Order: sequence, then structure tokens, then C-alpha cells
Amino acid sequence: MEDGYLHYQELKGWDEAPFMQPSPTDARFFGHYLAGAVTAGALVAEVGFGNGNFLGWAAARGARVFGSEVQPAAREKAIAAGVGLLPLDFGSWQAALPGRLRIIAAVDVMEHLTRDQNAALLAASARLLEPGGLLFVRFPNGQSPLSLPIQYGDQTHVSVLSAPIVEQLARGLALETVFSGRPFRPYVGGLPGHAARKIQDLARGMADRVIRLLYGPLPMHANTVMVLRRT
Repeated sequence: MEDGYLHYQELKGWDEAPFMQPSPTDARFFGHYLAGAVTAGALVAEVGFGNGNFLGWAAARGARVFGSEVQPAAREKAIAAGVGLLPLDFGSWQAALPGRLRIIAAVDVMEHLTRDQNAALLAASARLLEPGGLLFVRFPNGQSPLSLPIQYGDQTHVSVLSAPIVEQLARGLALETVFSGRPFRPYVGGLPGHAARKIQDLARGMADRVIRLLYGPLPMHANTVMVLRRT
């Protein structure tokens, strides 16, 4: 798998970006879903942490952070930052963790995994999360044509996903969906930018309603966010 990620750091601009330093927009996005769950002392893990934006946000809130990553350069940065590295094999995580996890995050990651790997991630989440703990994921919405530039703009994407597919994979596991849908779109900037974002969101909402009227309840958002809770 690592061969497929050759030069990925440069492609994403992570080779020059600071590690574990989320932007204000990232921080608002993560906080929208998880601010009440990520607290001091909580155990938090991320699958495919990349440049560490989510782990940096969680660590700043006092969480103990762990993660897995296929890219050697990212793993080296994580070791230097004190992140607890986890194996790529989800079945080996339990031996590497000091306790149950409050959060498992897989942000823009599940599309990089095979169907069996995604099933293993969900099964591991059901085992490793504490009761009430959350699995937080974002992936291109395979039910929408608007996801095509995202899904097929990266040669490391191997799975096409949707909320129904994830719920099928989670069937029979101790996980329940508490949110599934369009991602929260934070905006950090001045008043003109806020106004432009509001107009764009209004136009998108109107377009969604027209499409639903003509073709039925198609989820048109390009990305899907899901939050699943350990029951």
C-alpha cells in the first residue's frame, strides 16, 4: 500500500505544512460534531491521520491521541510529536491501547480502504469504543454525481461508499447511527464571505429540493459525514 502513496505528502502539501496544527475552519468543523465528547484525558484514535489536523485538535483539548497511518513520513512526524502509533491492522489495536477509546475518527479515509478493511474498521470500533463512544467518519458520497471529482481525483481511492453501505457494514454490530448527512460547512472570515456562503448554501438547498421533487430523495451533497455511537 505504501507504494501507492509515494509523493502523497507533496501532493497534499503536507511536506511543508506544520504537523498537528488544524486551521480555524478545521477546528470549527471537528468541534461541531465532537466538542462535547473530546475532553481532557479521553482516549482518541484516528485512522489515516495524514498531517495530523484532527489529532492536533483533539490533543489541544487534552485528549490522549493515537493513530495509524500508511505513509512513513507522516509516521515519523507523529512519533516526534508524541502520538501513540497504532498498527495498520485494526485487529491488533487493542494490545497497543491503554484502555477503551472515546473517539475513533476516519476523516477522508474509508474511500482509501477495501470493503473488507472498512468492515474490519467498523467491527474494531464496536470492540474498542467505550459505551457511548463515537466513530466519526467523512467520505465522498457515492450516491451523488457531485462526488465524482473527489472520488475519482485520487488514484489511492479504492471504495465507493454511501451512508446505506456503511450502515449495511455495521449491521449486527453494537453501533447506532446518530448523524448521517451533509457536512457542516464552517466559515472563518469577514462579513462579505459569510454573506456569500449563506447565498451559496441557500442556492444549494433550493437545487436539492428541485432534484428531490423530480427524482426522489437523492442525497446530492458531495461528501457525507456519519457519527456512529457505541451502544
